[in-house]
Amino acid sequence: MHIITQEMKLKNIKYIISHLLVWVFILGVHSQTVDFSQLVFDNHVYHEDILSVKVGVTGHATQEVEMAKAKAIGADNLAFFPPVIRLHTSDKIKVTFDDLSGEIKYMRYTLIHCTYDWKPTNTLNPNEYLNRFTEDDIINYSFSRNTIQPYVSFSFSFPNEHIEISKSGNYLLYIYEEQGSKIIPLVSKRIMVVEDLVTLTADIIQSSNIPERFTHQEINFQINLNNQRFNSPASNIKVLIMQNERYDNALLVTKPYVNQGNILQYNERGGVTIEGGNEFRTFNIKSLRMTMENIEKISYYDDDYYVYIYTDEDRQYKAYANHIDINGYYFNETSDFATVGEADYAHVFFRLKYDKPFQGDIYVFGELTNWQLQENAKLTYKEYARTWQTDLYLKSGYYNYMYLFLPEGSSVATASLIEGSHWETENRYTFYVYYKSDRSSYDRIIGYNSKYSFPKNK
Repeated sequence: MHIITQEMKLKNIKYIISHLLVWVFILGVHSQTVDFSQLVFDNHVYHEDILSVKVGVTGHATQEVEMAKAKAIGADNLAFFPPVIRLHTSDKIKVTFDDLSGEIKYMRYTLIHCTYDWKPTNTLNPNEYLNRFTEDDIINYSFSRNTIQPYVSFSFSFPNEHIEISKSGNYLLYIYEEQGSKIIPLVSKRIMVVEDLVTLTADIIQSSNIPERFTHQEINFQINLNNQRFNSPASNIKVLIMQNERYDNALLVTKPYVNQGNILQYNERGGVTIEGGNEFRTFNIKSLRMTMENIEKISYYDDDYYVYIYTDEDRQYKAYANHIDINGYYFNETSDFATVGEADYAHVFFRLKYDKPFQGDIYVFGELTNWQLQENAKLTYKEYARTWQTDLYLKSGYYNYMYLFLPEGSSVATASLIEGSHWETENRYTFYVYYKSDRSSYDRIIGYNSKYSFPKNK
């Protein structure tokens, strides 16, 4: 028989009150630091001193095509994965970035659960999707060595002993600096946390639509619910399909073509199609002492490096040419020194020869522009050179890029005007299966898969 004394009651009350105060403090801090009016719920860098933002993944199985790509370009590790981790596994998101101010700052990060269309999930409090703490300090850093451009490299990984994720779905990773009571936004990155509840399989083929036959790819897929119970799955499941991390042309499929109960089929002939585009262009600036792949010249003056890529020509009407790319990603490395901490920065000049009339803007695009159509990556016409040009400040490494055209009044860019579009192009398609029932308070990701179209393994 257990006897509860008055002293024990007081201890229990104190214990409960102390834990309530901890949660009030945590939620209060989260609400103070996350001012949604400051945030861009997209991949975004807020401060000009923050560069080379990389979000990698550890724990994923490597596909044969990815191993072939890494071998072909001499990558020591696979730095080109979508930012996806599986819930309740050892998968981790690894984040690295440079601060060109060269100073140590008090930086922190948090995660914000979002809906399938990247709005904050207002029905969830942070402690309902983050365990232990809702924010964490960024304490791993190193100074650059022997570089013209000084910088501090920061890195962190999660989930970890301070932050654990308890629900699947979309998350906005928010990195910021604290200066007393002042919060300075630095970086926003979209990441996904998925559950392995359903199985999605896909086939990428040449488009069945006659007008698109030679320019588009057709995506057929099916979802096996694995005999799990879902409320009205045919109407409550949505599938987001992304091509090479592009959000601007992502496809959202909301209804299956055939509902077979445990199997949902999305295989209508000519139903889901997308421009095939072209293989990414490549340049190599692992060395700033000698020219490497696709580099015309390197200059050094006024304490800065200036790199000139060979002038590009449009590929709109050129035949498809097969070559291995890394689907728009990049990785930082230097062949001039022993460690990546000695990798320097350079002004890299892009020049495009294109004299046909158009209504809109042309952008350099890829992971090097944070998968965004950035203003500083927009090309302007230089009459003296009769080329379209821009320059980006980039760290030594191996890069992919392409030119996207954004028509006036449109939010969806196209590669076809400059790069051409071919059904044979190798693209990485990533599938996210979202589910939310009428009784659920948030959008879950209950399945995930990736598929290469016409993979080039050699």
